[in-house]
Amino acid sequence: MQDGKAFWLAEAASYVADCGRKASCVRASEFANRVNRTPVQLAREFQASVGRRVRDHLHALQIEQAKELLRTTPRATARIAAECGFGTARSFYRAFRRCTGLSPTDYRKEMSLVRPDVRQ
Repeated sequence: MQDGKAFWLAEAASYVADCGRKASCVRASEFANRVNRTPVQLAREFQASVGRRVRDHLHALQIEQAKELLRTTPRATARIAAECGFGTARSFYRAFRRCTGLSPTDYRKEMSLVRPDVRQ
């Protein structure tokens, strides 16, 4: 079972990274297609191996990537939203606040490792 978990975690991380490079939305249905499963098969196999829902895991990866970029880069939050695979900046702000309790801007102010006056 551990090999299955490692496979799913690696595939999910790779998928989210590819979406970021393409600035395209992260979608569980596209992830299912990528791993040659139907959405139902993916949901069942992923849950059994990883212990959480596919969408929840993909979302957590996106938020963690966004946190890292907010902490370590001066990039604009709209650019970070696109790089992390969120459809719009607005959906990114809502998801980020729901997950962390802070807006992306407030998170950056509290956690940033870069000078806040320089934005790319």
